Amino acid sequence: MSGPPRFQRYDKRHYNDEYYDDRYYYRNDYYGQDQRYYYDEPRLPTGPRATTAPRGNAQPTFKRAKVSNKNVMEDEEEDTWQPEMLFMRHVDIKGPVFERINQVGEGTYGKVYKAKNKITGQLVALKRLRLESEREGFPITASREIGLLQSFDHPNIVGLSEMMVEKNAVYMVFTYMNHDLAGILQQAEIVISDGEKKNIFKQLLRGINYLHTKKVIHRDIKGSNILLDEKGVLKITDFGLARRMKNINSNVESPNYTNRVITLWYRPPEILLGSTDYGREVDIWGIGCLLIELFTRHAIFQGTDEVDQLWKVYDIMGTITTDEWPDCDKLPWFEMLRPNSHKPSLFRSKFGSLLSPQCFDLATKLLSKNPKNRISASEALRHPYFVEEPLEQKLQFLSKIEGEWHEFEAKKKRKLLREAKQKEMTNVSG
Repeated sequence: MSGPPRFQRYDKRHYNDEYYDDRYYYRNDYYGQDQRYYYDEPRLPTGPRATTAPRGNAQPTFKRAKVSNKNVMEDEEEDTWQPEMLFMRHVDIKGPVFERINQVGEGTYGKVYKAKNKITGQLVALKRLRLESEREGFPITASREIGLLQSFDHPNIVGLSEMMVEKNAVYMVFTYMNHDLAGILQQAEIVISDGEKKNIFKQLLRGINYLHTKKVIHRDIKGSNILLDEKGVLKITDFGLARRMKNINSNVESPNYTNRVITLWYRPPEILLGSTDYGREVDIWGIGCLLIELFTRHAIFQGTDEVDQLWKVYDIMGTITTDEWPDCDKLPWFEMLRPNSHKPSLFRSKFGSLLSPQCFDLATKLLSKNPKNRISASEALRHPYFVEEPLEQKLQFLSKIEGEWHEFEAKKKRKLLREAKQKEMTNVSG
C-alpha cells in the first residue's frame, strides 16, 4: 500500500494525558499496551480562542480547564478575555416575546403588524399567515415564500429573520421598515427631488436584477411591496406569489404558469390576455409602471376588472398590432378581447413633458406591449438615464417625514377624510 500512513504513533512518555484533550483529535478505537494511535490530521478547534493542534513531540501551551461545569480550555496564565458578542443569556419573559404595536399592512395571505422585541428592544414586522381556510395543512404559497427568502442575500431584498408560532398562529419575522413607496407617494406634502427619484428607482432595479439573475419571478411588483427605511435603503418584499422559473426549453415546452397573479393595476397585457407562457418580463412591466408613478404620484392604469384594465392600457399605450407583436393572436383571450377600432399611443403626449428625454426613453422600453421587446433589469441599469443630470442623490426627504407611512395607513387616512367630507355635506344639506 503506497502513500503516507493513515495513523501516526505517539508514545505515552512524550504525551502526558494532562495535555491531551479529546476535542483536538479523532481517536482510533485501537489501543496498544503502552501506545495510542491517533489520526495523522488533527481536528482544529473552533471559536474565538481557536488555535492549531500540537505537532510532533512539542508540548502544547494549553491544559484541561480546572472547571467542573464548563467545557472550555484555559491558558496557564490568567485570562481576562471577554467575548465581543453575547450569543445567549437567560431571560425571564412571561407571555409573547414580541409586543404588537399596531397593524401596518394586510394582503391576500395575511396581516402585517409592527412589533417590538421585549428582550432586545428591536422593532420588527410580524406577518401572520392565514391558515383558517387551509384544509391540507401548511399553505404551499407560504412554504414557497419561506424557501425563497432563506435563499436571498441582497441589500435590496427583505430578509427573513425567524419564524414564530404563537397560539396556533404562524408568523414570519422581518426587520421593520418605516415606510412603503405607495404610502409615501400618496402624501402630497412629501417632496421628492428628481435625483432622489433616480436613487429609488436604481435600488429597485438592483433588487429586481438580483431576483432575475437567480431565476425568480416576483409576480406582484407594486408600490406597497417596495419598502423604505429611515436610512434610505429600499427593499422588495412580499414573495407570496413569487416562484422560481421552470428549468425547461421554452421553445419546446410551455412553463404553464398561472395567470391569476400580479395586482390588477400592474398587470401586463400578456397576463390580461390569458398567457401562461411568460417570464421575467412581467416584473419589468410593473417596474415601468412604478417609474411613471414616481412622477405622477398615482397608478397610470387604474382598471376595475381585467377587461377594463386592458382598455385602460389601450387608452394610453395604443391597441396591439401584429407589426409590433407578431404572435399576439396566439394568446388565449386575444380574439375574445379584440378591440373594434385601432387606438394610437398617447403615451408621449401624456408623459413626454413630465419626464426627461432619457427617462421617457427608459419608460417606453420598460412598458413595451410586446414582452419580447422589453429591456431586462440589467440593461435598464446601464441606461443613459442614470448618468444624466441630475445625478442620483441620497434620500434626504425621509428625514423630514413626520410619522410612518404605509399604504395601509394612507388608506385609513383617505377613508377618514371621505367620511368627514360626507358628514360635512350632510350637515350643510340638513
